[in-house]
Amino acid sequence: MLMGFDTVVAAIMVTAIIVAVAYTFLAGSTMIAEYSIESYKEAVQMAVKKLRSDVTIINVTYDNSTNTITAYFKNTGAERYPDFTEFDTILYGKTDSGDMVAFYLNSTSYTIVNELINPGIFDPHELAKLDSPLTQPLANGSYVLLLCTPNAVCDSYDFRIP
Repeated sequence: MLMGFDTVVAAIMVTAIIVAVAYTFLAGSTMIAEYSIESYKEAVQMAVKKLRSDVTIINVTYDNSTNTITAYFKNTGAERYPDFTEFDTILYGKTDSGDMVAFYLNSTSYTIVNELINPGIFDPHELAKLDSPLTQPLANGSYVLLLCTPNAVCDSYDFRIP
């Protein structure tokens, strides 16, 4: 009779262990599913921001006397930018003598030229101005100004210094 009781206790213990392991797997997979859903939501939100972002460079000029690049660009997307701190501006090109040139313009100042609705925010359809003094003068040649938004949407403008 004692052997039967040991079997019942062992069966209860095995059942408890199986239920505990099943619960652990269920709880773990639920947590994994929640983390996956949150990551997917973030990815979708980033993709939507990227799709809503667009910028168009309208004009670029270079002033020889001050070694300053000036560019006008328009927010042609639907995204608003409260500041320009995360914008990236790169200037690259080739001089007439064949030298390759590349600058990351980090001392750039941005100004919103025509405020339409929200002061201090670069809203859709607004025009902004970029002024960037260069550390060295640009030689005659062909150059490209690349302007990128914080959402990694870029526009480029080709120009020539005669």
